[in-house]
Amino acid sequence: MSMHVFQLFINGHSPNSIEAVDTLLKICRENLNGNYQLKIIDIQKDPDKAEEAGIIAIPTLIRLEPTPVSRIIGALNVRSRVLAALGISSLHKY
Repeated sequence: MSMHVFQLFINGHSPNSIEAVDTLLKICRENLNGNYQLKIIDIQKDPDKAEEAGIIAIPTLIRLEPTPVSRIIGALNVRSRVLAALGISSLHKY
């Protein structure tokens, strides 16, 4: 299995940001067997990184590896949508 590298842009402790972090961590733990790196970037603390990445909405998840780079913008609460967008086969059936 190849390494997955993610950047998750959030806005502080907003409900959508907290939900995005929780959902993504569950997906990674349950489906990637430790083969992932996740960097969480709070746009309140590091607005320059958000600008560099062209972030226009929060939360935004960027998959850097494996290529091609992909983005999910908006709520990450629909697991099947996130899995499909990231090209991850679910090991767990819900």
